[in-house]
Amino acid sequence: MSVPGRIKPLDVSVVNKIAAGEIIIAPANALKEMMENSIDAKATSIEILVKEGGMKLLQITDNGSGIQKEDLSILCERFTTSKLTNYEDLNSIATYGFRGEALASISHIAHLSVTTKTESDSCAWKATYSNGELVPSKPNESNDPKPVAGRKGTQITVEDLFYNVPSRLRALKSSSDEFCKILDVIGRYAVHTEGVGFSCKKFGDAHYSLTTRSNLSIKERIRTVFGSNIANELIPIEMDPIEEYGVMKISGQITNPNYNNKKSVQPVFFINNRLVSNDPLKRALTSTINHFLPKGHKSFIYLSLMISPQNVDVNVHPTKREVRFLYEDEIIDKICMSVQEQFSKIDSSRSFPTQSFLPTKRSRQEDENDDQFKPSQPIIPSQKVKRLDYKLVRTDASQAKITTFMSQSQPSRAESQLERHEDIDDDDTTMNQSTNITIIEDGTQPQAKSTQLQSQPNQQAFKFVPKERIEVNLQSILDLRENVEKNVNNKLTEVFANLLYIGIVDSKRRLAAIQYDVKLMLVDYASVLNELFYQIGLSDFSNFGTIYFEDDHLLPLRELLNHVFQHPNFKDSDKSIDEVIEVFINMSDMLLEYFSIEITDTDTSDPKLKSIPLLLKNYTPPLNKLPLFLYRLGTKVSWEDEKLCLDGILKQLALFYIPESFECSEILKDDDPEKPALINKHQELNDSLENVLMPIIKKKLLATKNLTKDVVEIANLPGLYRVFERC
Repeated sequence: MSVPGRIKPLDVSVVNKIAAGEIIIAPANALKEMMENSIDAKATSIEILVKEGGMKLLQITDNGSGIQKEDLSILCERFTTSKLTNYEDLNSIATYGFRGEALASISHIAHLSVTTKTESDSCAWKATYSNGELVPSKPNESNDPKPVAGRKGTQITVEDLFYNVPSRLRALKSSSDEFCKILDVIGRYAVHTEGVGFSCKKFGDAHYSLTTRSNLSIKERIRTVFGSNIANELIPIEMDPIEEYGVMKISGQITNPNYNNKKSVQPVFFINNRLVSNDPLKRALTSTINHFLPKGHKSFIYLSLMISPQNVDVNVHPTKREVRFLYEDEIIDKICMSVQEQFSKIDSSRSFPTQSFLPTKRSRQEDENDDQFKPSQPIIPSQKVKRLDYKLVRTDASQAKITTFMSQSQPSRAESQLERHEDIDDDDTTMNQSTNITIIEDGTQPQAKSTQLQSQPNQQAFKFVPKERIEVNLQSILDLRENVEKNVNNKLTEVFANLLYIGIVDSKRRLAAIQYDVKLMLVDYASVLNELFYQIGLSDFSNFGTIYFEDDHLLPLRELLNHVFQHPNFKDSDKSIDEVIEVFINMSDMLLEYFSIEITDTDTSDPKLKSIPLLLKNYTPPLNKLPLFLYRLGTKVSWEDEKLCLDGILKQLALFYIPESFECSEILKDDDPEKPALINKHQELNDSLENVLMPIIKKKLLATKNLTKDVVEIANLPGLYRVFERC
């Protein structure tokens, strides 16, 4: 038969250690209690010295009012305080400390000494404590306070924290982690406490880890503690008193939507000047602010509430980390409404930095494709190494070629005839007519006088018209842009951004040679330009320049489509010419607004094409592809679904802008009459690629994953050196 154990009172030392363990959890908690005592003592300067994360040494020195010598004997006894005398005083408490437990708890789990001097004292007094009582600082000495030299204020030294509680000591993290916690506590009090300078450094270090001056503004204190990235994006929060809820003042600082940070920073909440955590307030504010932030981004919050002391219960948690106050839900709602109002005022203007693309799981084939795009040597070598001849890049992709600055004695056909029509069918005579063209570019600087257009055939004229850029908010376009960004290949984009154009290899297959680093690559420039023009269409959607045809040379849609329908290689279509024309007439408003494609429908039986979009300055699409472009636009685009429709039009527009393929002049005999024209055509295309298209590719193209198959490495300097043994 078991006998129940007798109930006995715990030993006083056990009780004190248990109480100390509830109040002093880590060195940061001990420091917090001592800093609050210093602030209560009206200190304007608080210096902290830390050794091994506060476990070996934690010293705090202030210039406050000091402690009377007569009070030193009971300083570390439990429940001794100068802050209140009866329980009712809690209703009006305005100081940090009030229970008289902090120093008592520290003295039970560490070696504690106090040096203090009041303004009226002629010298400072030093006392040593253990287990809440005065003890001699050295053996065989009196335990009375000793006179020492010192300045006005108090210095508290805590050594060997948790020396007699090994389980708690083992539970602590590394000294560096504990020091970071100490800096965090100091920083939060430094942000909130006006008129007090804080400094903290490690034992033995010459420089302070954190220091703030007493005369800094709230914004500068935040800058010192949390950095300029936060301080530069702060908006102040100020609220009027709410008398019905006992709120005397609410103020704070919160980062605006331009602050981009994915690392969470714990909010800084002070209630009646007491550092606290309040989960309901944190959740409500976070939820309110997240409506204005990009997904996954976090904000910085500092908020100070001054509430009537009788409405606040500060005696909730042993460490005073939590408080409760009346009308909590109502006050939180008021705060959130004020924050939402402030954010709504500035939400009309916001800047977004470019986000780097995160790595995703890749297939083995993708890794093999990307190997050819890697630089031959690291960008930042770990040490200076000898540069090998066969790894030396002898060209600079950022410099223009000398041919760029050379002007031809006679304008080339590409310059004198910016746009022309060529026969689709040899029997046709309409498309052989020369067509006058006006190119209109949207700009923000209006011309004083309109440019007088020449009446000569094939004469181009540029004219800028004042037009503000339209902000595109169509979800379909935003989705299409996002799809491009998701499929970007960063390594291939780097290749195109640093390419050096060499020349056309095969104009029939539309292949060109480029150099990247020490590698020679073969590029399908048709595929690359197709992606480029598609991306330009997305980025400049509804903001295109315009290529106008002269009024007396407007192009009849019916005749253009006839070129396709009557072509020998044409296959039967699901739509007739009349049905295609009807599509253009029905969609004419949309085509004009979004794509600068203007169709005159004064004669619905025979509408005419007046303009097409200009995607790129100094480059005009091959107009003999115009009939096929219109045919595919009318038959291959899904006009019922908005996203599919816009995507289809942009893809057809990109195909239209790709340079034509043509036979290489080398296959023709010297006496062939077509060879000079072919050589001239080849030169024009090469000039366009070198001076217009490739510079835009370097500047704007985001290379997508589908382009990896269109870029092939064909040689590299190390490989050539192995063969020829020289460079």
